Amino acid sequence: MHRTPPLDANSAGQQAEDPSFSNLPPNLKRRIDRAFDEALANNSGVRPSKRRKTANDSFGQTSNVSTTSQHGGFLPGGFIVDEPGGFIVDSSPPPGSVDSGDSPAPAKHSDIPLSLIPAALQLLDLQPDDEDVLSVFRNAASGWTDASGVQSSVPDPHVSRQDWRAVCAALLGTGADEPERMDDDAESDGQDIVEDDSDPEEEYMDSGSEHSKSSAELADSDDEYVEGGFIPSKGKGKTRGQAATEKLPRGGRKGLSLDDSDADEGTSRARPLTARQKQECRRAFGLFFPNVRDDKLDDQRIMIKDITRVAKLLKEKLSAEEIMEMLDAFSSSADRSMNLQDFERMMIAAKLA
Repeated sequence: MHRTPPLDANSAGQQAEDPSFSNLPPNLKRRIDRAFDEALANNSGVRPSKRRKTANDSFGQTSNVSTTSQHGGFLPGGFIVDEPGGFIVDSSPPPGSVDSGDSPAPAKHSDIPLSLIPAALQLLDLQPDDEDVLSVFRNAASGWTDASGVQSSVPDPHVSRQDWRAVCAALLGTGADEPERMDDDAESDGQDIVEDDSDPEEEYMDSGSEHSKSSAELADSDDEYVEGGFIPSKGKGKTRGQAATEKLPRGGRKGLSLDDSDADEGTSRARPLTARQKQECRRAFGLFFPNVRDDKLDDQRIMIKDITRVAKLLKEKLSAEEIMEMLDAFSSSADRSMNLQDFERMMIAAKLA
């Protein structure tokens, strides 16, 4: 049976490359393609296909190694004739032979399942639950509309590498020159450090006084502690301007679901959070404590009653079993409460940051 060779993504990409992707810097192009390939590699359902081992016969033509027996499984005469010499001659493998090792030759994929797009966006430090961006990928995966004007329905839609490049180029094209600006800032910072001739002893004394001042402020704090966190006294300091009724990041109840958390738990733990992800997680964490200042959020812990209260405000129906399941999965405390670090792990696993 004739086997059709796998489609090479390079040949597919040569058909028509998006102009916006062509104008990107080479390092940004590699980042976009690497996120595409890593999302596929991290998915347990994607397995590279192994190539069949072939060998050359005596006439130099390629044939399958596995052969079927002839004439009932016996050779003529009933005996197997030994090869002359009885020794195996060390020589290079024939040109037509293929190594059947466990590590197959790497091959680029030309498309990616739509369900893996949030994970790929997360690898590029883009918001994985942005509904506007996901709708573009959904339209690209469904093929828009066919010639008859009817939208095609595919059970497991895929996004082509070409569409992935085009959308990511539109999202990341505006920040293509950021690495150069960062390098310039680093050089200027280095010059400032060299030119700084302040007295180290004075610097040490100033830092010590600031540390003692902050410790004294914490000691004199008259904030009351109740179950679920600290509540500052009235009229002291500036409270957070965000209301408790503000909705959580887009995705709604998805943030409280654990369906996709197990597959990406190892990746989210190994990869450090970016500045954007930390800011987004801190903002969402603060919604549980609308009356707590931002500098006090590190001391707060989300309890069962906090999740129940916020879910009721957002008109989300959560059972006690679902809440306990979420806390058991991400809480690092014996009382099943979540601090800011636990909340960050949950947000990353649920692809909400």
